[in-house]
This record gives sequence, C-alpha cells and structure tokens, in this order.
Amino acid sequence: MLTILQILTIILSGAAVATIVFALYNWGINSAFKKRLIQIVPKAGSAADSPLSRKAPTPKVATIINILSRLSLPEEGWQSSNVQLKFLQAGIRNKKAPVYYFAVKTLLTLILPGLLALFLFVARPDISFSFAMVMVLATAAAGYYLPEMLLYLITQKRIERMRDSLSDMMDLIVVCTEAGMSVDAAITRISREMARTDPDLAQEFYLSSLEMRAGATRIDALRNLALRTRLDEMNDFVSVLIQADKFGSSLAESLRVHSDMIRSRRSQRAEELAAKIPVKVTLPLVLFIFPTLFIVILGPAIVQTLQAFNK
Repeated sequence: MLTILQILTIILSGAAVATIVFALYNWGINSAFKKRLIQIVPKAGSAADSPLSRKAPTPKVATIINILSRLSLPEEGWQSSNVQLKFLQAGIRNKKAPVYYFAVKTLLTLILPGLLALFLFVARPDISFSFAMVMVLATAAAGYYLPEMLLYLITQKRIERMRDSLSDMMDLIVVCTEAGMSVDAAITRISREMARTDPDLAQEFYLSSLEMRAGATRIDALRNLALRTRLDEMNDFVSVLIQADKFGSSLAESLRVHSDMIRSRRSQRAEELAAKIPVKVTLPLVLFIFPTLFIVILGPAIVQTLQAFNK
C-alpha cells in the first residue's frame, strides 16, 4: 500500500510539472508566433482577438479558471485599480491575463501544499506534525508570492529597457519638433520608426497617439504614458510640455535640454553601477577565491610542516 501511494504521488507530481511546462511552452510559441506575424504584417498586432493570434479556451476550462481566480481576485472594481495597472506596467494587455494570473496563483497555493502534505504523509511518516505543518505553510506562501515576484521581475526588466531607450526617443522627438512637426505627429512618427529597435517604449508611445486620436488631450495622454512606464524621466517630460504650453517657451529648446538631462542621468547610472562592482565582488572574493588561493599556496607547506613534526 505504501509503495502504491508513493508511485501515485510521483505520478501526480510529474503530471503537474508537465502541465506547467506544457503551458509555458505553448505560451512561448504563441508569443514568438505573434511577434513574427507582427514583423511580417504591420497591422497584425492590432487584431488581438483574431482566431489566428489566440484560441479561446473551451467552456469547461474557462469555468475552472474563473472558479480558481475568484479565490484570489480582489473585490469588484479591480479592473480600474492598481491590479490592472500592474499588468499594464508589465506590458501585459490581455483582458484575461489577470484572471489567468490569479487562477495560477490559487492553483500554486493549494496544489503544491497538498502534494507536499501527501508526500510527507506517505514517504516520511516519522516527521513530527508541527514540522510538517511548517513546511506545508511555507510551500503555500511560496506558491502565493511566486507569481507576484515573477510579475515584479518582468516589470522591472521592462522598465530598465524603456529607461535605456528613452534618451534615443527624446532625441528623435527633438529632431521632429525642430523640423516643424507637432508633438502629436512626432510621437506617432517615432512610434513607427522605433518599433523594431525599442518595441516596449514604441508601443507605449503608439498607445498615447491612439489616445490623442480618440479625443484625449496631449497632457492626459502623456500622463497616462508616464503612469504605464513608471519612469521619472517621463514625468519630467510631461512637466516640460506643460510649462512650454503655459509660459510659451520654445518647445524644441526645452526638449533638447530635457534630452541632455536624460543622457547625463544615464551616464550617472552607468558610473554608479561601475562604482558598485568592487563592493559586490568583495563577498565572493572573500568566501570563494581567497580560501582557494590559501589552500593552493599554503596547502603544500602545511602538509610538509606536519610531516616534519610527525618525524
């Protein structure tokens, strides 16, 4: 009986891991296919709901996902709260993404502790109940916070990519405004020109241009842009435009000064990272490199000294 339960636990664990790997593999294939399709057909990215880009889940799967997501979803109104904003800042704009996210969160919080409890009950019955409960609760906490950590890492990586490419974007805006284009037309133009080199920031600028076409004011659209990107430089960019409109100063000159400031900030960040390298290298140097050098250099001398004393 014990052997059968162990085999059943191993099979269930393997099935869960295989399901997660298969889901991630399909998601990666769909993402790569959509990126390739956008490169081939320029307007393919706008047809997000087409059957070619995404297949709708079956009703049974959708029902299970909705049931699981309700256990972790916040109260009503989360679509206009910080929950939806987190996904926008991570570059995830699928309407069903929060539902899938909280469904996976619930699944990891319930299934992983259940499998661990079953494994401990079958394979290690000698473990005390309190220690087993601590391990199960720790696994549940890890399953609950792991999706949040993953979403945070995705957001931070995207913010860093946008921060690195923002100075180039600002230079293009300066060139366009000095050539006689308006800010609205410049934003639309650079969102097309930088779509391949800087897709994240180009997509955000393109969304801002769509908002302005839909009737939103330039300031409101750019404020929404700064909210989605979480960049201090973007907030400063909005402030520069507000001051230029309010006081009637030269917009091209203000943008040029702001672009120079962004480049100086990027240089300062690079210098800061370079200055942190010796401090970060100190810990592995002391823990791993120095002991190895001492063993290699002083090891033979110590062995010879011990042999001499033994004689």
